Amino acid sequence: MVDVKTPIYIHPLQAMVSEPIKPWLDPILVSGSLHVYISQSARGELVMGASLDPYELHGTRSTLDFVEGLSTHMLEMFPFLSGVKVMRQWAGMADMTPDFAPVMGKTPVEGFYLDSGWGTWGFKATPVCGKTMAHTLVNDTPHPLITGFSMDRFRNYALTGEKGAASVGH
Repeated sequence: MVDVKTPIYIHPLQAMVSEPIKPWLDPILVSGSLHVYISQSARGELVMGASLDPYELHGTRSTLDFVEGLSTHMLEMFPFLSGVKVMRQWAGMADMTPDFAPVMGKTPVEGFYLDSGWGTWGFKATPVCGKTMAHTLVNDTPHPLITGFSMDRFRNYALTGEKGAASVGH
């Protein structure tokens, strides 16, 4: 609507949950080589997910391919889960940039600021994001903590390497 071109693209991110089972998993486990994570809820459900789907899509429909692939990886790590039923699965959209870091700050349009591209880890940074963006709006200049997240970094080839910030590798 304001004719600002961004490097942000959208990828599906899927997860699934099992039936409740007797608690056995206290921390979250992440496999960097299989690109999956698993944790157990207080009710005993196993919450499982994987890396972003490898294609851009603007929908939230979960797929059989995802549940089959993730189940295969879970059974590679934990063969004793072979009889556990998957109760539900879901998908969301993750807004990503080429360097996996958000775009924050002023845009070429006067009075229009951008805070987007957080992908799979934005909720972890929400408090400092709100503080730094509020400073940026009030002072009309980027807060020192977000200068590396401007859109200019893509034009200037000064990308920010944030790939390790999420719990699952992309």
